[in-house]
Amino acid sequence: MSLSLKHDYDFNFQADKSDRFVAFIFGFLMYSVTIALASCFFTSNLTSEWKEALNGHLTVEFQTRVDGAEEILTPRQHEEITEIIKSLPGVHSVRRLRDSDILKILEPWLAGTAIPDDFPFPVIYDVETDTESSPDLLVLSEQLSKISHGVKIHNHANWYAPIMKISDGLFVFAILLSILVGITVCTTVIFITKKTLSVHRNIVKILQLIGANNSYIASQFKKYYFSIGGKASLMSIALSLLTIFGINYVTATDWLNWAMLKYAGGAIVIPFVTIIIIMITSHRTVLFFLKNDRWLS
Repeated sequence: MSLSLKHDYDFNFQADKSDRFVAFIFGFLMYSVTIALASCFFTSNLTSEWKEALNGHLTVEFQTRVDGAEEILTPRQHEEITEIIKSLPGVHSVRRLRDSDILKILEPWLAGTAIPDDFPFPVIYDVETDTESSPDLLVLSEQLSKISHGVKIHNHANWYAPIMKISDGLFVFAILLSILVGITVCTTVIFITKKTLSVHRNIVKILQLIGANNSYIASQFKKYYFSIGGKASLMSIALSLLTIFGINYVTATDWLNWAMLKYAGGAIVIPFVTIIIIMITSHRTVLFFLKNDRWLS
């Protein structure tokens, strides 16, 4: 028994004009789930990249003036700072950032603003640490404070930890939304199926009298809801691909990339999964009500 978007049915399903809007409702729900899951995975991938880039890194910052004196940190002090940091367990490497490196970091926020040549850049050390066990920052701060009271230690893990919580929250939200949409779709199919059975109860009785079994009648509804789900899927896929390609065109440098293809694949898979759920629900619903003597009420 083949499935297509157009069928010759034993039931006049087209008589109910309200069913025309069901495809649009299902299509919008599919689109909502697709965009929610795509946003969730995009945020998760982005935060994972940030975590990999920032995990195991500390930033040690010194003011350009030490103890109010009009002197920059001396070469001897730089050596002491490097030795102190390297002596801590868990530290792999220490690198002092040049002014050009700091300027490159600040460039996105400068918006082309010129920086004077005598601008007092802070002294910054990039410290690479063990990702499993970080050094004792209190001990490090006490030791470096003997050299400069203006020392500041930035643990990058404190930066991305709240972002990771937001990412996890979006993931939970996307899953809950998907579950709620699934329940809504199933409930809608059950309600419409029962109503359609009640409207066409005379045809059902005639089919049963001429020998049609319950599976045959249920297959009529399954094919009908396949056509509805197919129309909804086409709408959802079109809207989802337009959204994904549009966002990718605005934010990415490459028109085609692996991440975009994955999201496009999800935009196609999710509607097909929804179609299967719709067909199974309609088929099971018809079988249930046909076995129940009260389905005509």
